[in-house]
Amino acid sequence: MLALRVVSPALRLTASFARIASALAAAALVASCEPGATSAVSTRAPDGRGVPATAADVSVERVVLQAYRAIADRHILTPDFRQLSAETYRGFTSGDPALSLDAGDKVFAVYRDGRQVLSRTAPSDVTDGRAWGSMLAELFSGSLEASPALKLADRQTLIKQAMTATTRQLDRNSRYADPDEARENRFQRDGGGGIGITVERVDERHVVVRNVQDGGPAAKAGIRAEDRIVEVDGEPIGDRPLSEVVRRLRGTIGAPIQVTLFRPAEQRNFSVAFKRARIVPTTVAYERRGDTAFIRLTGFNTATTENLRSTIERARADIGRDMAGLIVDMRGNRGGLLDQAVSVSEVFLGDGLIFATQGRHPDSRRSYRGSGRKSGDLPVVVLLNGQSASAAEIVAAALQDRGRAAIVGSTSYGKGTVQTVVRLANEGELVLTWSRLHAPSGYTWNELGVMPNICTSKVGDIDRLAADAAEANRSTLVRWHAARNPTTEEVAQLRQNCPPADGLSDRDVAIATKLLQDRDLYARAVRAGTDLAYR
Repeated sequence: MLALRVVSPALRLTASFARIASALAAAALVASCEPGATSAVSTRAPDGRGVPATAADVSVERVVLQAYRAIADRHILTPDFRQLSAETYRGFTSGDPALSLDAGDKVFAVYRDGRQVLSRTAPSDVTDGRAWGSMLAELFSGSLEASPALKLADRQTLIKQAMTATTRQLDRNSRYADPDEARENRFQRDGGGGIGITVERVDERHVVVRNVQDGGPAAKAGIRAEDRIVEVDGEPIGDRPLSEVVRRLRGTIGAPIQVTLFRPAEQRNFSVAFKRARIVPTTVAYERRGDTAFIRLTGFNTATTENLRSTIERARADIGRDMAGLIVDMRGNRGGLLDQAVSVSEVFLGDGLIFATQGRHPDSRRSYRGSGRKSGDLPVVVLLNGQSASAAEIVAAALQDRGRAAIVGSTSYGKGTVQTVVRLANEGELVLTWSRLHAPSGYTWNELGVMPNICTSKVGDIDRLAADAAEANRSTLVRWHAARNPTTEEVAQLRQNCPPADGLSDRDVAIATKLLQDRDLYARAVRAGTDLAYR
């Protein structure tokens, strides 16, 4: 999902730029919008805040008014609010089948068991989101009074039903996140108070520490991977839902915590007391593989670029002057913050055009150019698969178009849009598609994806990998980059040239290593992906 984070009901954007266009861009989030894209078990970056006491009591009417105003102002397309309102209402009342809606051209009438209970005049302008939101709020209020089932229903559930029905009508990347999911999304992006571990429930009695963040409070307290959490602040957690365990581990920065654990290797329980700190999830991991630096990039949050730069320097010091190059593994990377996609690209490109955006709102139309320092000119191979999306695709498309890296793997997901994240009054988030992304050469990979320079599935014997393997994709890449508004059929045909793959194939790494060992082969692969129309 490429999204712009709006942090208040007044639609104020968090950014450090003076103009709103820059604010929108800098706060943009480039991450897949598919549910489940963010891990719910990581305890490494809570925001340190719970839902305000008033959030659970926020009226559905207030939320729908805010949402409809945001849709009218910011969605990439001009919505038909007549159709949208009908579907939103049906989602809202889905818990009471006795209620029905007659969405006429001039009047919206609500019936209960076949008897009309209220009606409202439909606004004449189908693009006036504020007017339709106001009408819908009145229908919600009247329906709550007319329906015992809705009156007893949880307000957050009603909001989720209404907002999910709304976003389903917009596009595949617009969505609603309830307060719990929204908080998870925020700490994955921005960090917050935590202890620096990732946990997993392995059975109904045991929660296991899977990863411990270097330098975090848990690491300093001596907690290790595979330790099992027994108690948090004196409360047993064995049979508690994992989400509750995570909430207990998170908290205000600086707040004390005591954790009791069982260490299987030593067959003993032990307790540690320490303080929570600001934790940002680790998105960069390094492994030396001979004379090559293998860097795994799992997401784009506020610390990604800084960690990437320091990781490259660490690799240089570790491997030395004979370092052959970098393999940047972005397979499965679902995205993150837009400004980090820009700055990560700058690490490899320095200056020049990185990408451009186009949308309905005037502030959505702009170009993003690098202005940062480049971390050397070492050869780079980027790994992609069918789950690489958004920010990962921005970086890959820019490096490919600019002739800075060879892309290896399969066609990526095809998430080529930016979303704005509107923080709603109930502490949930409305994610709206705001603009479409364009690579330096001008093509858009939305739905299409980024095509690799070398498609792993088309390579036979890796040991005999030759220049013709790199050149084989040349004609396809030319057609790929020439496609400006491909039809669904054209997209499907193009993607069949290198079908999206899941998983982490060892063949991808083997091909990348082969390229870095053969500079002539690497140069030919890079040229095969460079669009000659780029300036």
